[in-house]
Amino acid sequence: MARLVVIGGSAAGMAAAAKAKRVNENLEVVVFERSRYVSYAPCGVPYYIEGLVRDLSSLVYYPVEYFRRKRNIDVRVRHEVLDVDPKAKEVVVKNLDRDENFEMEYDYLVLATGGKPSIPETLNHNVKEVFTLRTLEDGEKIKRACEKAEKIGIVGGGYIGLELTEALMKKGKKVLLFQRSYPMRRALDPEVSNDIIKELQRHNVNLHLGESFRDVESKNKALCVITDKNEYLVDILILAMGVKPNVDLAGRMGVKLGVTGAIKVNDRMETSVKDVYAAGDNVETTHLVSGKPVYFPFAPAANKMGRVAGDNIAGGNSRFRGILGTTFTKIFNLHVGRTGLSAWEAEAAGFDAAAVDITHISRSHYFPRKERMHIRLIADRESQRILGGAITGREGVAGRVNTLAAALWGGLTVEDLTQLDLGYAPPFAPVWDGLIIAANVMKRKL
Repeated sequence: MARLVVIGGSAAGMAAAAKAKRVNENLEVVVFERSRYVSYAPCGVPYYIEGLVRDLSSLVYYPVEYFRRKRNIDVRVRHEVLDVDPKAKEVVVKNLDRDENFEMEYDYLVLATGGKPSIPETLNHNVKEVFTLRTLEDGEKIKRACEKAEKIGIVGGGYIGLELTEALMKKGKKVLLFQRSYPMRRALDPEVSNDIIKELQRHNVNLHLGESFRDVESKNKALCVITDKNEYLVDILILAMGVKPNVDLAGRMGVKLGVTGAIKVNDRMETSVKDVYAAGDNVETTHLVSGKPVYFPFAPAANKMGRVAGDNIAGGNSRFRGILGTTFTKIFNLHVGRTGLSAWEAEAAGFDAAAVDITHISRSHYFPRKERMHIRLIADRESQRILGGAITGREGVAGRVNTLAAALWGGLTVEDLTQLDLGYAPPFAPVWDGLIIAANVMKRKL
């Protein structure tokens, strides 16, 4: 019987394991996971810290016993893979509870080691009460620490930093948010990020934009956050400075890395090493608009990668085409969504990009509870192909961004978007939807 070993019980790892077992029930599947949980939703941790999610186990899609009993998958939590010998096809594993090492042979291997928090190399690691958020255990630690803290520093204005800011403000904490540029710099143009800044100011967040984090020190039973401009005292500090691929093990195995620093795979999720696959937040993929390699550590792509890897290992022939970068977040009452390329990303990718911004309403003008939306559309001047867009508002954002993502997937032009047959009813949308109006404004500009 052939054996598949999966390193990492993340969503990608469990998707690979489950799909492989479903396609080939005779395949022996073993999963090693360092933490106590598998198949969980780390994106929900800020809502657990806030109190919207009462029980941490609610963030687990399927418990370990489900995979063992229902799927016949040998899942071993609290097991860390220390080394891999690709020539001998053997892994060295440590049972963390027993402090014992053992070896296991494999026929196929999936690297689903995920991502890890990005922190400065010069950080003072001797200081306590400094946290990062990546796992459910991290969420438990932060929630316990926040119960006693009054003033909390957060470094990083990306998705996690902003969502944690909202969660902690709603718990009555004073939050100091440090960001070296503008919020969501990697995903949005400043014209859209300005909406986020206004929402943060509306809720009295202590914003420190344009400040670069330098280090942290213990001082008078508190923490001293040191930036390039000043020093600030807080009770605890959370570093939310982004994610980088966890490729230490892959590097030691001789697996080829891509230009982004993540594992390079083909569209079957195969690495450069025979019978070794990779999936999830440790993998580089292709942006379907730019055609260039990107690192995009988000759950929907990771899950799809895992399914593709598992299917191919079990004898299938699946392909993962790439990503558009479609994401959402909520900052207090403001919904933010984006897909494709921002204007600065499009220019960096070599496009002659044009951008338009419009403000429109989510429902018919006479219908109650209509809300204003800011729609930003990006297109290529030469081909008039839609390159991306972003929308902010208090309702109606997700559906329109997903519609725009489908348009990007299909390679639609601005003219195509002006003719798109979108639904109309006063409670849901005006006769002229904001996407159509934005496309017409872009058409005139081009």
